Amino acid sequence: MIATPTVVFALSVLNLLLCAGGLLFVYFDWNAARRREYLYLYFTEEKPSYDYFAAARRRRIQYTRLLMAFGVLMLRQFLSVMATASVFQSEAWDTWQEWWSSGVAGPGIAVGVRVWPWLGVLETIGLALLGYALLHEWKRRDSEPSRLPIQLLASVAAFSGLLALCYTVNVFGPRSHAVMFWATMLLRGALLTFLLWALRIRAQEKPVAGLLVFPAATITAALGAWLVTLTLGDVLHNPALYPLGLFIAFALLVGSIARGTLNDYESMELSRHRLGRERSVIFTFLKRLGAAFTTDVEVDQVLGIILESALETTEASAGAIYLFDAEKTRLDPRVVLNFFPPLYVNASGGTSERRTEQLEEQMRDQRFALGEGVIGEVAQTGRARLIDDVRAADIMLGTTTEYMRNRSMLIVPLRVRDEILGVMAVLNKQRGSLNDDDQSLLQALADQASLSINNAMLTVEVAAQERLRRDLQIARDIQQRLRPEHCPIVPGFEISARGTSAMEVGGDYYDFFWVDDDHLGIVVADVSGKGVYAALVVAMIRSAFRTQAPGNFDVRDVLSRVNTFISEDLRRDMFVTCVYGILEVSTKRFQWARAGHETLLLAHSDHTVEMLSPEGFALGIIGAPEFSDLLEVETIELHAGDRVLMFTDGLTEAMNSAGEEFGMDRVLESLGVPSVALNGSANGNGHLKEPTQQQIKAADAGIFHDSAGCQPSVASDTSEMQHLEAAVQHHVGDAPQSDDLTIVYLAAK
Repeated sequence: MIATPTVVFALSVLNLLLCAGGLLFVYFDWNAARRREYLYLYFTEEKPSYDYFAAARRRRIQYTRLLMAFGVLMLRQFLSVMATASVFQSEAWDTWQEWWSSGVAGPGIAVGVRVWPWLGVLETIGLALLGYALLHEWKRRDSEPSRLPIQLLASVAAFSGLLALCYTVNVFGPRSHAVMFWATMLLRGALLTFLLWALRIRAQEKPVAGLLVFPAATITAALGAWLVTLTLGDVLHNPALYPLGLFIAFALLVGSIARGTLNDYESMELSRHRLGRERSVIFTFLKRLGAAFTTDVEVDQVLGIILESALETTEASAGAIYLFDAEKTRLDPRVVLNFFPPLYVNASGGTSERRTEQLEEQMRDQRFALGEGVIGEVAQTGRARLIDDVRAADIMLGTTTEYMRNRSMLIVPLRVRDEILGVMAVLNKQRGSLNDDDQSLLQALADQASLSINNAMLTVEVAAQERLRRDLQIARDIQQRLRPEHCPIVPGFEISARGTSAMEVGGDYYDFFWVDDDHLGIVVADVSGKGVYAALVVAMIRSAFRTQAPGNFDVRDVLSRVNTFISEDLRRDMFVTCVYGILEVSTKRFQWARAGHETLLLAHSDHTVEMLSPEGFALGIIGAPEFSDLLEVETIELHAGDRVLMFTDGLTEAMNSAGEEFGMDRVLESLGVPSVALNGSANGNGHLKEPTQQQIKAADAGIFHDSAGCQPSVASDTSEMQHLEAAVQHHVGDAPQSDDLTIVYLAAK
């Protein structure tokens, strides 16, 4: 049979471990609340609401008090373990029990006798701090906050300490043991009774966000066990009941705190996982969309990318995007992927081989007015709808749902600020049913997609308007003067450039500027669209580069600053692709980056060519942090005979009267790439035949007749730039120029 001292010692050690565990759990929650509080204070964009901050601060203050409470109780249990260890032997235990009854100290229990009064003091202080934490900002209903609990708890703790001090110096003489014994019991009883009463009143009030609230049954059982068991131990003069009662109380309190901490951790992990998925979905979507924005953007192309991303994100089998018509009165199905049955149509029966095709045609012909059906309802309210069973909800009728694994459906609004563009619907998840997580992910994707849809729609609208030719010769002259009048003279290099606009003014831009005496900045940019606004953006870009580039040798930093510079003033339907590099003349190193622009060509003297396309988003689409993170910077070591060609899409897309584009192959041929690399060559040694003077004059009189440009300081009649200009003009012939065209040529001697 296990001896009583052994059980008491084991329970005392367990109580010490429980206090340590409680202290650890409380510290975790305190640290989490502190980090949430700092999150509010240091966020400048997308700052959480003030309620978030207030809840975090309340929780941090409460858990600071809990830390102090458990720290004091842990110290109390440590002293208790020491006292119990000193009376562990059976003879000492008998003497200890006799001292409890009579107050007469025998041999072998001196440590326990000296520690005993301070155990009561620490217990009282720990209970006072525990109450101070649980009654945070305590007040009676319909009354102002009261400081009475704080003053009362502090007074009880101070009185307990005064008693222990009096006992230690033997102020009460032979009655010291009895006075201390009964005073400790009465103080404990009064304090625990007050806490039980106050916490019951607190439980009747509305919970305050952020605060730890113990279940009523748990706090009643814990404090009740503490009160009853320890009081019985005092009355019966049985010290063995002390650790038992404290074990029950600590186990309930620490277990409740641990359960809350673990629940918070699980909730945080779920939120982190959901936010991680949202971030991954959004970045994947933006990357895919960014690739589409490097070329002319069609609304249906953007809608297709959006819907494909939505189906991949939710694992749905089919989906559709409905957009408002021009009058903003009805919603039309603009893009549909896979089999999406018509809504509210009884499609029962039918064995025709064309049944699926007929249903698809019927669906594409459906129109919904604002507020009509579930599609119109979501567009009207701007709130998403998650439907567990479309058949039970009478949304899809007849036999159209028989093929589905499940009948769940999710519809989310597509909105830009407060304007609803349309709705996106997905149907029939492949594994399981659509749920709240799918709704959160799809809404996050829809919010990003709405901006892209709006930009694409505005781009198309503006592009249509900007095709009208207007008398803007003055603006053209101004824009021509913004370009360098002469190419820079750089020892060891040959530089030339050409730029021509499809309209009076254009959105292409090139420039040269000295970063310092040994570093030359080179930029080629292409603003989406053409016309006046594109020309104004060109002026803005020129100002940005000329402001940010001098003295700055970091290509990434310059492009990031330019992106920030123009984003505030750039229209939402506009973006700018760009190549920017810095040529270090002394070492012939060219460090450069591509912001969504065309491929850079690097031709070598051995007739090989490299097509370089590092990652990078166009300017004006995303903000500074993401833009900088996604921008890839490369360095080229140039050697004698190497040539670098930078150009806008107007070069490869220059069309003849038959609608045939000039293409990349012809560009490469003009750089002297051999037939092996291009499946054909102009002559056997890897070079084009030199253009005749007639062809050069034709180029100057044709597409390049009114172009701005600069030639190298020592130019030959057979330069590769003239090869390229003659080849473009020969291909285009008499066809009108379809796009702005810019070429910058850099050759190492």
